[in-house]
Amino acid sequence: MSRSLTLRERAGECALEIDHREDNRGWSTSVSLSLCLVLGFFARLAHGIGPFDGRDFHGTIAYSCDGNFNDPDDWAASPVALAIVASAGLQDKLVHFHYNSILSANLSEWEQEHEKSVLGAAKLFRFDRTRFFNCQKQRQEAVEHLTQVINAASPESPLYLIVAGPVDVPLAALRAAQPEKRSFVYCISHSRWNDGFARDFQFTATKRDVIELGVRWVQIPDQNARLSTTPYRRVAVSSNKLASPWAGASADEFKAYFWTQEAGNQALCFLWERMLASTRPDPSDAGMMYFLLTGDTEATPEKLRRLLALGQRPKPILERDVVRLEAENFYEVSGYHLEPSSDRKTSHRLFAAPNKAARQGSLATIFDEPYTAERAIYDVAVAYSSQSDTASVLRLKVGADQSMTREISGKSAEWQTHVFPAVTVGRGDKITLSLDSPEGRLPRIDYLELRRRASGDPSYAEAARLVATRNTSVESAESSQQSQRFVPVPGAPLDNPAALPGQVIVAGGRPGYLKVNGGRPLFLCGPDNPEDFLFLGKLLPDGTRDGPQMEIIDFLGKSGISAVHFMMFRMRRCNIKDEGDDTHCPFVNHDPSQPLNEKVLDQWEFWIKELEKRGIVVHLEFYNDATDVERMGWTLDSQGNLHPDEKRFIEGIVKRFKHLKNIIWGLEESSNKLPRSRVIHFRKMAELIRQVDEYQHPIVQSFVTPETAEKDMHPDGVTSADYRDNPVIDIVTWLHIPPFGKDFDAQHRAYLNYAWRDRGVFIAMRNETEYHNIDRRTARIHNWACALAGMHALEAQLNAARMDRRDRILDAGKLVLFMEQTDWFRMKPADDLAAQQTKWVLANPGSSYILYSYDCTKALALKELPQGQYRVLWFDTIDGKFRNDRFEQDQNGPAAWNKPADFSSEVAIYLQRVCDAR
Repeated sequence: MSRSLTLRERAGECALEIDHREDNRGWSTSVSLSLCLVLGFFARLAHGIGPFDGRDFHGTIAYSCDGNFNDPDDWAASPVALAIVASAGLQDKLVHFHYNSILSANLSEWEQEHEKSVLGAAKLFRFDRTRFFNCQKQRQEAVEHLTQVINAASPESPLYLIVAGPVDVPLAALRAAQPEKRSFVYCISHSRWNDGFARDFQFTATKRDVIELGVRWVQIPDQNARLSTTPYRRVAVSSNKLASPWAGASADEFKAYFWTQEAGNQALCFLWERMLASTRPDPSDAGMMYFLLTGDTEATPEKLRRLLALGQRPKPILERDVVRLEAENFYEVSGYHLEPSSDRKTSHRLFAAPNKAARQGSLATIFDEPYTAERAIYDVAVAYSSQSDTASVLRLKVGADQSMTREISGKSAEWQTHVFPAVTVGRGDKITLSLDSPEGRLPRIDYLELRRRASGDPSYAEAARLVATRNTSVESAESSQQSQRFVPVPGAPLDNPAALPGQVIVAGGRPGYLKVNGGRPLFLCGPDNPEDFLFLGKLLPDGTRDGPQMEIIDFLGKSGISAVHFMMFRMRRCNIKDEGDDTHCPFVNHDPSQPLNEKVLDQWEFWIKELEKRGIVVHLEFYNDATDVERMGWTLDSQGNLHPDEKRFIEGIVKRFKHLKNIIWGLEESSNKLPRSRVIHFRKMAELIRQVDEYQHPIVQSFVTPETAEKDMHPDGVTSADYRDNPVIDIVTWLHIPPFGKDFDAQHRAYLNYAWRDRGVFIAMRNETEYHNIDRRTARIHNWACALAGMHALEAQLNAARMDRRDRILDAGKLVLFMEQTDWFRMKPADDLAAQQTKWVLANPGSSYILYSYDCTKALALKELPQGQYRVLWFDTIDGKFRNDRFEQDQNGPAAWNKPADFSSEVAIYLQRVCDAR
């Protein structure tokens, strides 16, 4: 007995007898976009962001499918698609349905089986069967009826035509329809086979013939990977009998659809019976109908179960996170032609190939996709493959006022991606991609992908600011992105009304977290050195410096880091370790008893502003380590007040720089090298800063660890515990954290030790791991070890003045890039959750997680993950490559994710729960 018959027996009482009696009632190289098409696009803007809002459907629906040859998947897909429509009560909106539409070949038994599926579902779900047409018997009627349906379309009621078979019949109807009506038709497809590009089947028409008529073509991801649970098996078509290879689907392959066997539920049992008839659990074409009524391109058997078996109608996804525009679907094409590909890495295995020796090319389309925002901020990714070592120029233009230009190079047969960050795209905007190659070897283009930055995402604030200030000049994506860090989101409320808009603040109570006021949270990572940055270079007569500061600033701005550390007072005369230089101060004639040197402050302000423009926080510290200003007479008076000269120094600095957004005030580096009696002195400093700075910039106090090999912590043993009752100190930072070199787990534990010390009181930061032999990999992993301990991660050995350390700084920038895509500030270390090759974990249990490994060859995993649907963001910490994915956890328990094959062994995952799986 075949497996198919065994499964039929399991259906039991689900076998149905339905009355299936027939009811006879009735690519070019240059394509111009017609004026009526443009008007149609803009007219439709008034109808919201999705055709269905959960209550009302704006428009009508038509469905085209085959099922009479090649693959019996439609026998299951057609009734499932009709069941989806019926579940929303939209039977009246389905105005046309034709089937058995392969015209060049036919198997009569297949034709009849599919008709049982279609007409049986039409009767069961109460559709008007006069709208259903078998193209083997009613081809002309089908074309004429669909033509009438197209002619009835309007801006107020567009037609959504699902293409689940060849385009021959839809094309005939579109050609017969009124030309001005075509612009109100959306064709929805998911399959290159339906698009007319079968490998072993010759179609007379392709989707390009449809697109060139001015119809809007919507391509969603291949639903076979989502709804089909069995591999495609080739059918022998030499006879008119059902071919036996289709009877091979196993019980396990049908398991995902066993829920349709619900006894007593006639509708579900019919779906089960038709799936058995098809011998394949593959209703994949129905994924297009699920998308049309939900905006969700990720249909799954479980989602169908919730909808059809449990009656749980999902809330439509009105604004899709990702919209891919296939190059072969663009309306205007110049210098390129369509080319199929056997490479499955090519999206839909079709791409735009350059014409021979073409030096210029362009692709253009109008953005008008269902379930997208009227206007939103997207990162626009261009998938290309360069054919030349010589750089080509890539230009992206959106609408009339956004234009970005990049150079791309690097000959490779593999597809690469370039991302234009933070581009505003509205429905109706024309998107143009132009390319120039000086040697006539244009890149191949696979697709443009729009990745929406949602208003709740950590990166949205920075994207909104970038949009607000972008000009059309050529600039690096990295520099553009950073430069907007301190610009608040337009219209967003301020977190702290007392602080400057866009300023660094502490948010969320105590200890809270660092954040841009009115913008996004801040993760600090970057070089702690050169701490003497302000004093580098030749000393000029007026006290200013002629040094490399701007070169360092320019590098840091391009590196992606988010913070640096400078000192303002490094005078040797009052340093207990005889360190420093008496010219390293901002006073006239380098004399602390004289006023502040305004020319020096002007230069400092210029540099700090330049860093602010580049999105870099400055940990601006008053005193060098081991500085004891009481040795030069700056002692507290009998009432505990600061010496007048010191008060003048601190007040003058704070008043001069408090208007800058990117400052964190530091008191003294390694302050516990001094005795406990100095604690009250530092407290007075902090109180004065907070009194003078009405904007409430954060204040940090610095400590050397007791384990330091230099053994220069004062015997009094002052630590952060001596400041826990101080309400104005926000951050503690540690220096000389013990080094463990390549014992990365021990290094992580060392960071954890200091991260946990004051977790309920202070924000934790590291400014230095004690000196050890460092290479690029060690430095990179140490930064991740620190971040996964829950600490901000500045590092003294990342010295921006040393060329041999700049590669490490670039790696630090990648860490910032990743962390700013996450909600790390809501998480705590949770290494006990690590499983398989996961080394360290940050977690906000049940909501979001960061997993990291420096040695992942197979998979990252968690011991426990609650049931739900999750967004998975992979990150290659070496080359900065991202990959988005989705994951569904069916029940509470362990979970694992296989590392992408093209990623290095140093990887991280950001896991964000998006909804319950129930």
